[in-house]
Amino acid sequence: MSKLAVIIPYNEEHIKDFTEHFSAVVEQKGFYYKLVFIKQRKSTRPLNKGKLFNIGYSLMKNQFDYFCFHDIDFIPLSNYDYTPSDVPTSLLSGLYPIKFGEHMDIKDFDDFDLINQTYFGGAVLFDKKHFELINGYSNDYWGLGYEDMDILLRLVTKRVRLRSVIERPLKKSYATYNGVNSFSAVTPNNNVLRKCTSNSFSMSVWFRVDDYPEYSADVDNNRCEYFLFGRPGYHTGLSITSEGRLKGVVWSKEKTPSVVTSKPIRKKEWHHGALIVELENLSVSLYLNGQLVSQETVNSNLNDYLGKNFYIGVGNPTTSYWRSFLKGDISDIGLWGVALNQTEVSRVFEDGITNRSGKYNTSQLPVMHHNFECGYDDIVFDMSGNGNHLSNKNVELGKKWNKKSKERYLPYRREGYYGYIGNVDELNEISQPNESHHPAVNTNKHIFNKKVINFEKNMDKDGLNNTRFRIVNRENYKDKHEIIEVVI
Repeated sequence: MSKLAVIIPYNEEHIKDFTEHFSAVVEQKGFYYKLVFIKQRKSTRPLNKGKLFNIGYSLMKNQFDYFCFHDIDFIPLSNYDYTPSDVPTSLLSGLYPIKFGEHMDIKDFDDFDLINQTYFGGAVLFDKKHFELINGYSNDYWGLGYEDMDILLRLVTKRVRLRSVIERPLKKSYATYNGVNSFSAVTPNNNVLRKCTSNSFSMSVWFRVDDYPEYSADVDNNRCEYFLFGRPGYHTGLSITSEGRLKGVVWSKEKTPSVVTSKPIRKKEWHHGALIVELENLSVSLYLNGQLVSQETVNSNLNDYLGKNFYIGVGNPTTSYWRSFLKGDISDIGLWGVALNQTEVSRVFEDGITNRSGKYNTSQLPVMHHNFECGYDDIVFDMSGNGNHLSNKNVELGKKWNKKSKERYLPYRREGYYGYIGNVDELNEISQPNESHHPAVNTNKHIFNKKVINFEKNMDKDGLNNTRFRIVNRENYKDKHEIIEVVI
């Protein structure tokens, strides 16, 4: 039977809840485990998580076969798997902030998501061979952030097997909306566009939001969403909610909505959204970055918007309601009078509405397409050839964003869902460290950037082989577990 040491930085607030929960849900089938809490004696310096992990490993390596380096505020909820792995592995594929005890009421895990795709913290498995090959964790990161990035780079540097993902290049023009009074409008000039949203149709848009709407629907129902692209009245189209979700809505003539939503998206990053309405099978589907994220049934008798405009960046600028203006960027808008299939949505996400040769990536031509590359004054031409040009109000044009082709190295993951019972503000700081203003995150970013210049040499000097500590107290906890207090 394999023996697992779960190494956990000590926290007085969470130790009881974590231990009782972990013991209750993690069954020892085929392996034995022990929780080892490493307690950093109080000093003027913040927690050094990486060094505590190294200390736990050093003390337990002769007694255990493999190790899980675990944060005390990450609790396993579903699909967790602590059995051995022959490669370094992250145990979580989804995380969501909760208060301890709320996990008993969770019915699904639709809102659980990764901090980011490269995140390699929270709960990770190592065997002894790989942990010693990379010289363990760095000892140089005090406080929040970057110990997980550092250890992932150690794996890359030592050529430990990881998942390799190649991102294809994209280059797009885009429009910037100021969040105050800027929007774009298309007035339908033919019946094809007027009636487009009354039958099967598809919407596609690239977008980047600077922030989420300030108010929830409970506080202000007219300013709770940023409208990305759609038609007003009973608003049909794509929007961003105050929780940061991509939302798609389609209304029937009976004024009944069909609503599809995504998990919260990341601010200040480009995303692709697609809303697909297929009356043949009575479905409305929402895609985010090429992946189907939500699907619902839809009434076959869709609302008729007659000659109403399409708006980008606002719900309706001509009324006193739904005038919440988008602060962010929009690129490459498309509308089809048919339901695109999943393969076509994927191609639009990967290559754009048109490929580099200018050919459309869908079997049917769009009835409207604005790529923000051609026009004059405040007019953006409709590239579909149907003459439904876009007029802009206080919109800044002429910028380009460029997603370069690159190979990304991502950790292997198991399909575990975890609840986060710690400080939500700290979670937000580490989710987008480049945007953080937290002093410790910025200090650790500076340390990391300096190490990268000569990373292999630095990692050989900093890690297990220079971990210095002194044990000041050692005691059993809850029968088989242990708390070890150290000075570092």
